[in-house]
Amino acid sequence: MELTKEQAIEVAIKCAKEYKAKLSNTRILIIYRDRVSNKIRSLEILFRPSNFQHLTGLLMADANGKERAGCALEFYRRCVSPPYIIKDEIRFKDDGTTPLKLEALPALMDLTKITKICGDCNNTKTNLEAGALVGGVNFSLAISKTETGSTEFFPRSALLEDIRNLVNNPSQVLAILQKRLTSKEQYKDIRYLAKGFDITKAVLPAEILDSISI
Repeated sequence: MELTKEQAIEVAIKCAKEYKAKLSNTRILIIYRDRVSNKIRSLEILFRPSNFQHLTGLLMADANGKERAGCALEFYRRCVSPPYIIKDEIRFKDDGTTPLKLEALPALMDLTKITKICGDCNNTKTNLEAGALVGGVNFSLAISKTETGSTEFFPRSALLEDIRNLVNNPSQVLAILQKRLTSKEQYKDIRYLAKGFDITKAVLPAEILDSISI
């Protein structure tokens, strides 16, 4: 059954409120064991209000139905609180990915519970722009670096796909921590620990030790 604009807005509004409560304006530290080198490494994902619109696959539209660019914050705010987005103000992407993005979006809200694997994108999926992915056997989040050489990433696309099919050398996630986006303090809030992994006793590289307080 074809997704209607009304249904799309319903999903976007519901998820925006969860995104605000769970992810928006936070950063997530993922500590993992690199499958190739067997070394413990880390990456950070930064979740901003402006990232939400792209994750939905919805575009803001003018009175003629043409895309209104540069409206990411307006879109997010109007999904979180009144006046809410209405069907005449949105359009689906021409590439047909909007329904797929919206189908996967609710699972993103449980990212810290779902994520068990990470890895570099293997580029086997057409139109998937990503440097890396994090997720599990039923969900993947494509992420890209904020700048070349950085270990900070931003979210690009949520997919209901097995991450093992989308990455090279799937690596085990050992721990996930979270803090406010602008916080200068070390990470303290542990959201996930792999079974058998004791973060207080593990031999961690200096850059990870400097960023956490356990």
